[in-house]
Amino acid sequence: MKQAYIDIRTRIEDECPSIKWVRLFNNQFERSNNDEPEQNDEQAFPYPCAFIEFIGDNEQISAGAGSKRLNVDVRIHIGFESYAFEDLEMFDIVQEVMTALEGYKSTFLSPLTYLAQRMDYNHNNVYIYELEFNTIFEDDSNYFDNKLVTSAGPHTLLLNKDLDIDNIVIRTGDGT
Repeated sequence: MKQAYIDIRTRIEDECPSIKWVRLFNNQFERSNNDEPEQNDEQAFPYPCAFIEFIGDNEQISAGAGSKRLNVDVRIHIGFESYAFEDLEMFDIVQEVMTALEGYKSTFLSPLTYLAQRMDYNHNNVYIYELEFNTIFEDDSNYFDNKLVTSAGPHTLLLNKDLDIDNIVIRTGDGT
């Protein structure tokens, strides 16, 4: 999953110039925007920002030879800070992120499929918008070719049959 996160993060950083901060989701909004200062234990981050979350249990499908495919739902939490009475710029930034991610694929990810979006309707000066995507993550970290096969050295071959080679036909047995 590390590579899936890196691929998605890099895509947002490269294709979404409006987003100033991209990290793995750890409920940062809840832990940084409280009215009670002692509850604000999250490191400050700039807005607009995007946090990447991998949702729930991922169904694993064996692809053989140690390789696996994981069906992954990805949620992007996009945060905006605005003190305006109504700020519609957030919709442009959401569209920028959606355009960058929908259909995006990499070496380890099948094309991301857009599933849903949600807007936070209970906010103060920080708006939170969520986009959901689905993808297949190709995990070949345990693929047999990725492992070094070592031998313990030469082996002695034990033959318990005598070879009888007195004509064109090679056979084992009593020499007849």
